[in-house]
Amino acid sequence: MPRAERKGRVNKKRGKKRGKKETEEEKPTMMEGVESTDQSTMESTIPQISTDQHFQAAHFGEVDEELLGYFKNVEQTLDDPQFETGEDQRLFVENVYSEVDGNEFRLATNYSCSLILEKLLKISDSFQLRVFMDKLTGKTVELFVHRFASHVCQTLLTLAADIVEREQEEGIEKASTKNDAGELLPMSKLVLELCEDIKPHIGGLISQQFASHVIRVLLFVLAGKRIDEEGDIKGKLRSKKSVQYKKQNNDTLTKSTASLSPSRKVPDSFKAMFRTLTTELAINMSETEVRSLSVHRVANPVLQLLLEMQENDKEGIKARNILIDRILWGIVTDIDSTEENKDRDSWFETLVRDSVGSHLLEVIFKVAPDAVYRKIFKAYIRGKLEKFCMHPIANFVMQNLIINVRKAKQLSQMLNELKSSFEKLVKLGKFGVIRSLVDASVKLECSQKQVVEALASGLHLPEGSPDRQKEFVNCAMRMWTIEQWQQASDDERSDLYKFHLQGSLIVQGIMKMSEANVTEIITNSFLSQRPDVIHRWCFSPAGSRAFEAIVASPYVNEKIKKKIMRDLGGKYTMLAKDKFGSHILDKCWLVADIDSKEKIAAELVKHEHELASHHIGRGILWTCKIDQYKRRHDDWVEREKGAERKREMFKDILGETLVEKKRKLA
Repeated sequence: MPRAERKGRVNKKRGKKRGKKETEEEKPTMMEGVESTDQSTMESTIPQISTDQHFQAAHFGEVDEELLGYFKNVEQTLDDPQFETGEDQRLFVENVYSEVDGNEFRLATNYSCSLILEKLLKISDSFQLRVFMDKLTGKTVELFVHRFASHVCQTLLTLAADIVEREQEEGIEKASTKNDAGELLPMSKLVLELCEDIKPHIGGLISQQFASHVIRVLLFVLAGKRIDEEGDIKGKLRSKKSVQYKKQNNDTLTKSTASLSPSRKVPDSFKAMFRTLTTELAINMSETEVRSLSVHRVANPVLQLLLEMQENDKEGIKARNILIDRILWGIVTDIDSTEENKDRDSWFETLVRDSVGSHLLEVIFKVAPDAVYRKIFKAYIRGKLEKFCMHPIANFVMQNLIINVRKAKQLSQMLNELKSSFEKLVKLGKFGVIRSLVDASVKLECSQKQVVEALASGLHLPEGSPDRQKEFVNCAMRMWTIEQWQQASDDERSDLYKFHLQGSLIVQGIMKMSEANVTEIITNSFLSQRPDVIHRWCFSPAGSRAFEAIVASPYVNEKIKKKIMRDLGGKYTMLAKDKFGSHILDKCWLVADIDSKEKIAAELVKHEHELASHHIGRGILWTCKIDQYKRRHDDWVEREKGAERKREMFKDILGETLVEKKRKLA
């Protein structure tokens, strides 16, 4: 499944090794049981990046000592603001812009001043940002490729997205401003002018180290997608160094609120420009250049965004198909052809193992038309799935292949190929492949029993095993075989940090399975544990999530849920004050009948004062309406019974799906 970082083979370089290291060429570089790709084949199939476009580093002069000192004082004010009103802050920012007028380029290209300038932009109003954007016109390319100025441009574009959306809501006519200096255009038109500046150079900019991140943000703005730098776990918007540097220098990242729509209102001209830039990259460039960018560390994420952000209209589907066709050596064009294409065969074998190109394949499996997905699976993966799943890089691609499976028949074929390999997957730590099979079976509602039985066999707990009922959940949560569990010491068994994140996710996935009696392997094993052992799960990040899934599952018998809640009796106050346990209490409250709620409320009301003074406990008191429980008990009972009746009424429509509160797995 998606991950923040993928590690390939250590110190593995392409090309012939020189000197003393030549004797090491024949050493195996792949893990045992995985076929290696011929080095000469990989060299021949990876195209070289074109170096036709060279960008000169911009230099607008040094910042003099007086201005540098002034800007340092500005930073102190920005880091510790003492403004009494918003108007005071606006006037301060206006004065700063007046002082630095004419020196914007020097400040943006200076190591320390560029970061201060970013902080200043973040508290500027829309008029000030438009003025600043207007001053950059004509020098866009030079600033995009500059080590420091590129960050300023990225921050400016991120802030511009809010202004463009506001212009769409309020009317673009109000945004134009005229004065003695001339007309100040609306932000939407300023962004389009910026795009016109970079359009002739877009092919080179996406592979330029500093410009690429700015281009990615620009694509977000044009496509009307909300920018969330804090949630950017894959580094598509900012590099790890940039994020770390901002944290060290007291600067904030742009965060998207969950309550906001992931899409923004943008003018039609933005979508037209997005298509234009896509055309420049996907259609006007040669196939060799596009394939070169596919394995380029900096350009590859831009291609991913171009594939993901296309709209599902006629033009968007056409652009996406052309791009996939060029990346995968004409696979869309040859969709009905049965002839072998050796160039494409070698290229796919290279791309699926490449630490950069494999990320692009993951996106292709997600967005490709069903026919293209089917063609790739039949031609290049079927019969080789086990080999790819064991590979340190290709296994991530296979996870995305499985989770985006289109048909039940395809999933059945994948499972038939992998069901005898679960033991090997567990041994080699490829738990993500198992999890993707679980999630795919839940999504398509098929092959669920086979997936669970294959997992049990992989953990050496096949049907009929004497330890299966009691120890399955212990082994699955840790991704241990039964032998590892039996050999573990008491301290290791009681260490909740031995719970594996993927193991917890697999257990959660199994609890969503709708096939008859499939979830029993988890619930029977869970109930076989001592209550004190299960209670400790509530205070573990991975354990609490699995506990929640069991309680909230619509496929678990009501009697079992009541037994679980009875076993928690006397512990609800502790749960209410814990950041993990409080979510379990929330889930119990959602599924509890009125008798169980009475018992929970009776326990909480005894410790009301203690919980009221606790930052998490206060939320639980509100959820359970403890104040109403004390003062107007009959009204409280009627209210909770009404909620229970509504849940029963809409059970068939909603499938007993419970609304979950989003939280981090810390």
